[in-house]
Amino acid sequence: MTPTNPPEIVADELTLIARLIPLDGARALDVGCGGGTLTHALVEKAAAAEATGIDLADALPSSTDTPGVHFRAGSAEALPAQDASVDVVLMMKSLHHVPVPAMDKALEEIARVLVPGGMLYVSEPVARGPFDEIMRNFHDEAQVRAEAQAALARCRVLEPVQAFTFLSPVAFVDFANFERRMMHMPTLWRPLTPDMVTATRTTYDRLSAPDGSFRADRENAVAVLRKPA
Repeated sequence: MTPTNPPEIVADELTLIARLIPLDGARALDVGCGGGTLTHALVEKAAAAEATGIDLADALPSSTDTPGVHFRAGSAEALPAQDASVDVVLMMKSLHHVPVPAMDKALEEIARVLVPGGMLYVSEPVARGPFDEIMRNFHDEAQVRAEAQAALARCRVLEPVQAFTFLSPVAFVDFANFERRMMHMPTLWRPLTPDMVTATRTTYDRLSAPDGSFRADRENAVAVLRKPA
């Protein structure tokens, strides 16, 4: 699925989702929800009737105080939801975290839980640009992101509706700020070494402004798919 529309800069992706997906009154699944910020926002800001965040047990938030917001342990390839029970599924930068052999199964699971006509919104970072040049020193996801796009392209249980790219601004005041926010994420798949830190600092310094700050517009690819009615 090749993005075709010219990119726009989007600071709050929920506003983009709300333009493309009917969220008002919807039952939504946020697959790979992490801390649950988007899961809450779907109900609090986008008027979804119910939003359930799905992630591995150790990644879920400890509690929720918002009516209509739920969190359940599970995986994309084995969703803890009934057949045809949700209107919208969101995968926000999470498809590339699914094990590659299970990506097709994950899309089949999404088709299973969606009602006929239900929508899937997938947002995935594109592995190019200055931000990713820095990240590659310690967290190179180019291959798994390519695998995620390939899984979307060969998906037959859902029909493509729209595909495009957008730009999201990223900014760091200095390298310490970058290191704190990006180099200790729970999704890192290998431990940091001193050589990785040195190489990352070298690349950061080369690409940053004279005052040590860094800003870039990161490219993201969106695919919107629908379960056939």
